[in-house]
Amino acid sequence: MKKNTFQIQSLDNDNKKLKLSPFGRLFRIFASWFGFTGLYAAFSVCPFCGQQGCPVGMASAGTVGAFLALCLQDWKRLFAYIKNRFMALRKP
Repeated sequence: MKKNTFQIQSLDNDNKKLKLSPFGRLFRIFASWFGFTGLYAAFSVCPFCGQQGCPVGMASAGTVGAFLALCLQDWKRLFAYIKNRFMALRKP
């Protein structure tokens, strides 16, 4: 009679990068944008008039949400851009 033997395989997927399709990247940025905008709008008031639900306040929440979503997409590129921008200003 044969005994069943099981092999345990590693589930370490840290060395594999997940590549998203262009549609996946677009969906990810829109989902992040709506998430950050909703979170910002839920806990804030208009910076100009002080009321909740003001159209100007919603526009500023959308702008902040878009900026945070873009930053979330690729932090390394953002920091490299800022570094290169400052280095270009320092060169005579």
